[in-house]
Amino acid sequence: MVEPIFKKGDYIINRTGGNMGIVKGVTKKGYYQFSAYCSPMFNKVKDVKEYNYDMQINYQKFFDLCTEDEKREFDKLIAENKKKGEK
Repeated sequence: MVEPIFKKGDYIINRTGGNMGIVKGVTKKGYYQFSAYCSPMFNKVKDVKEYNYDMQINYQKFFDLCTEDEKREFDKLIAENKKKGEK
């Protein structure tokens, strides 16, 4: 199995597609799980509890750690999405 390069709490981004996630952990079967995930296709944060979104560890080669600016932008998007859900 490929060794994970990201750890719990890491903010990661696919710079080509714009997908962003916050790593929750890695399963024994080799899947990253996320505490939050955003796809620019839908321009919203996915409810990871509802969708149980995960990603095969092999796809980590397409992701980088987020910059501080990207982290702030993602946190802002998470907060906006949470507000919308409370209405």
